[in-house]
Amino acid sequence: MDTSRVCLSFKASRTPGAQRASPPSLPPDACRWPRSHRLALKLTCAGLILLVLTVIGLSVLVRVLIQKPSIEKCRVYIQENMAKPTESPAMLKCPKDWLPHRDKCIHFSLDTNMWKEGLVDCATKGATLLLIQDQEELRFIKDSAKGKGSSYWIGLNYTLTDKNWRWINGSTLSSDVLQITGEAKENSCAYISKDKVVSESCASDYKWICQKELKHL
Repeated sequence: MDTSRVCLSFKASRTPGAQRASPPSLPPDACRWPRSHRLALKLTCAGLILLVLTVIGLSVLVRVLIQKPSIEKCRVYIQENMAKPTESPAMLKCPKDWLPHRDKCIHFSLDTNMWKEGLVDCATKGATLLLIQDQEELRFIKDSAKGKGSSYWIGLNYTLTDKNWRWINGSTLSSDVLQITGEAKENSCAYISKDKVVSESCASDYKWICQKELKHL
């Protein structure tokens, strides 16, 4: 080897001010991913976006399906109530001399007679003897009878076969509706006065109370 050439090379590298050679620059696309990787990344991002949109759409659909029955029910209810006339007092009418009470027209007779005759008279008017439904109706009848100062047959009689008080429609009297004063025996019927309901012979003479349905105009 030529010793002088080696020394010159070494000196040249140690010469002050000498600039070190910079590493060779990389080509612009040296750090980029391969094209197949970039395509896979784009497809993955698109798939994620589509999945998010699908989840949102499904949640909206489920909410609509849950609310739809309620909306349909409300629509049907509104349509039914629009088609159905309002039941105001002006649209309900009882015949002359009959009192309206809830869904009934009630008539206090002026004549007196036996219980069976009262039953027949109500039938000729398209009605029946009074059947009291509850305590509220009983109070109404008692209050109405007070102003008239009389006692009135109602549609209640005692049946000896089963020893029960029965209404004329065949139903048994409930003690929750009213209590009857007096002895219950064969051929007993009930009349109502201003403050009580009394057992009496059906052959006695009293006025009576008829009832029939309230009519819609």
